[in-house]
Amino acid sequence: MNTKKTISKASFILYLLLLCCTGVIRAQVPDIDSMLAHYPFIRPDLSVIHNDSASLPFFYQKLSDLKNGKRTRVNIVHLGDSHIQADLFSGTVRQLIQTDCGNAGRGFVFPYRVAKSNEPSSYRTASNVKWESKRNVFPEQALPIGIGGFTIETKDTNAVLSLTVKDQGKLDYGFTKFTLFHEKGVSSFGYAVCDELSCQIGQFSSSKKDPCQYASVQQFETPMHHLMIHCTATDSGTCSRIYGMLLENGKPGVLYSMIGVNGAEFRHFNLSVHFQEQLTYLEPDLVIISMGTNEGFSAAFDKEVFTRNMDSLVTGIRQHNPHAEILLTTPGDSFRKSKKGRVKNPNMTLARDAVVEYANSHNCAWWDLYEIMGGYGSMAKWFVAKLAAKDKVHFSGAGYIMQGGMLYKALKQGYEGRVK
Repeated sequence: MNTKKTISKASFILYLLLLCCTGVIRAQVPDIDSMLAHYPFIRPDLSVIHNDSASLPFFYQKLSDLKNGKRTRVNIVHLGDSHIQADLFSGTVRQLIQTDCGNAGRGFVFPYRVAKSNEPSSYRTASNVKWESKRNVFPEQALPIGIGGFTIETKDTNAVLSLTVKDQGKLDYGFTKFTLFHEKGVSSFGYAVCDELSCQIGQFSSSKKDPCQYASVQQFETPMHHLMIHCTATDSGTCSRIYGMLLENGKPGVLYSMIGVNGAEFRHFNLSVHFQEQLTYLEPDLVIISMGTNEGFSAAFDKEVFTRNMDSLVTGIRQHNPHAEILLTTPGDSFRKSKKGRVKNPNMTLARDAVVEYANSHNCAWWDLYEIMGGYGSMAKWFVAKLAAKDKVHFSGAGYIMQGGMLYKALKQGYEGRVK
């Protein structure tokens, strides 16, 4: 396709529909203390970062350097399961820490909606065709998995992928640098980057001779909130395979990327063939890992196997990202199904203990959501207070926002207590 030609009528209509359906949301920074005051069973006094003096000194120093103008960027990656994919928990931390330390952009995003899954409210994706999709919880399926824990693929050269990013509160998420993580090589399509008027704003090659094996970059002179990726035919290309996108604005601050996968366990990221390799592109200074809930559902939960899978993921991240420090969050309390209905799940106590023991013995920081919630059986109180969903596993929006607020405050307390 000639990148100078005007975008197709169908694509323009798609863009207009997308824009009309996704107006700009300006959510305000939540007042966490006021929210918590209504729920005395929650233990915010326990919301501290444990073991951080030994495991997060360089991260804290980088934040200090950023705030003092000695550094332009700090990169945080928050990795997890369905508690993270909706981006209410992680999104609250992002909004608060960027308000405090500077906004370097929206970070990593994946077109979950195109992959037939739930998508964060801070952006919206759409397409004019159906894409094949896979998430890492199904390792037996054919598509390889990369940085986002999901992969989408199409063989339709008419495919258009649209992205609209929304501002949050006073945070402007317009981006001047767009990175597409995609498969390269002779069997891959090329891509034209389009705005609402034309496709003159950029083009991505499918050649593996590019400097980055899986990443293509487009710079913009003015901030963008909307763009479309058009698949373009090549002589031998047969498909487009996309792993995710990275949105940056070139300004000093924190770039906070969320990578969440519904149903994910530690082992699923270990089986994601391109995950570790592509994660290095984000150059994380801190990786927050929030998993363990899904492993705890199994009646055959094995603490040793759980710990081995956790160690495999942490070790891989450290090997590929030697400057990254690790913060593990314990899974919260939850219930599980039984013949008597939903009952307390003692496995979550075991999973929580495994995370704490591992973190203390492997130089990781940890944050104890389980005890902050109130410990064993506390999910019942969260449910009655409308802070949890009917399944007594997931949380309401308010529940996730309070968790994110408490984690941010714990990080801030740790930073302020150790950096003068």
